[in-house]
Amino acid sequence: MRYFFHIVDKYGLSPDGIGCELADQNAAILHAKRIAAELAKAGEFFRFSVVFVAPIAVPGASSNRHQSAAGPVATT
Repeated sequence: MRYFFHIVDKYGLSPDGIGCELADQNAAILHAKRIAAELAKAGEFFRFSVVFVAPIAVPGASSNRHQSAAGPVATT
């Protein structure tokens, strides 16, 4: 399934237009935590950012049956 990792901060939403193909929601959460850790290293500018995970099912994929909504999973 393809997951998109949008970044939300006090200035608004920075959408992820590319996304990343990952095995499952657990892998997506781990990836979001890595993104948040990298943002935290950037300092004060990204201190209050949230990484929002949005799953998008690929048409015809067998994993579509087990879709669940993901939300904000990591903050800096």
